[in-house]
Amino acid sequence: MYARINNEPDPTTGTHKPLSVHKENEIMKQVATSLLIAAIAGAAHADTVSTSTQFSNQNYDGAIVSFDAFNDMGGTRQLTGVTLSYDQTMEFDLTIESNGYTALQAGDWVLDAGFYGVHQMGVFDGLGGDGGPNYPVIGTGGVYTPVAFTGDLGASDGYNQSGPDTIHATFGEQFVFDQSFDNSTEFGQRMLDALSGTEQVDTFLGSFTDLYLEWINDPNWVVDPNNPPDGPFNGPFEDPYYGIFVTFDRLSHTGTLTVTYEYTTVPSPSGLLVLGGAGLVATRRRR
Repeated sequence: MYARINNEPDPTTGTHKPLSVHKENEIMKQVATSLLIAAIAGAAHADTVSTSTQFSNQNYDGAIVSFDAFNDMGGTRQLTGVTLSYDQTMEFDLTIESNGYTALQAGDWVLDAGFYGVHQMGVFDGLGGDGGPNYPVIGTGGVYTPVAFTGDLGASDGYNQSGPDTIHATFGEQFVFDQSFDNSTEFGQRMLDALSGTEQVDTFLGSFTDLYLEWINDPNWVVDPNNPPDGPFNGPFEDPYYGIFVTFDRLSHTGTLTVTYEYTTVPSPSGLLVLGGAGLVATRRRR
């Protein structure tokens, strides 16, 4: 930052004209104003602060995850962005069982299953999901079966969850998943608002699963009403039927959450007055 003094030489003599007291004061005011603007610009700067916490969500229970909210220190700091980084391990166990009276070969059926994390930036009565204010919710990533998972399943042996007609499999991965938000969008501003405060913020970590099974070679099993098949018949399937039964036996989501707040520091009003006073003193000394 600089101020230019326009004092052109006399075109006839080549000498510079002496500045009047009034002109000199005006120049000093310009310089003082330039210095003040530079000082204010330098006083506001971007910085970050981070906080970390461990989390563990087993099965469908959900978990409360608490960490330090962003403190604006009495208005001297302004939150401009936040990044949530999940260094995590997600795993799930499946039991896949056929109750059919003929064996199935790998490729006769395919399965796609997934396990996903969701993070709500607030809690309702300590749990979450019971109405009240609309806290923002974000995803934390997920893990999946290999595309079109399949395998051999023998003819039903009459024993549930064991034997040649059953597959037990575990799927999972350790990975880092990041989500970043700023105040350029409405949702981003809601995230910043939800994570601001003077104390800890309580959040709710939940999960959900999905499942898709498709026949490639349908065995066309026929139910004999006089000799119905055995199976865990419940939910929408009250009548015995032949098919493949898939159960999520275990869900596990554990790791470390690191929350990084990005903010700007703004000068306090008293600091601005001091800077302004210095400019006035500099001007008056030239009189």
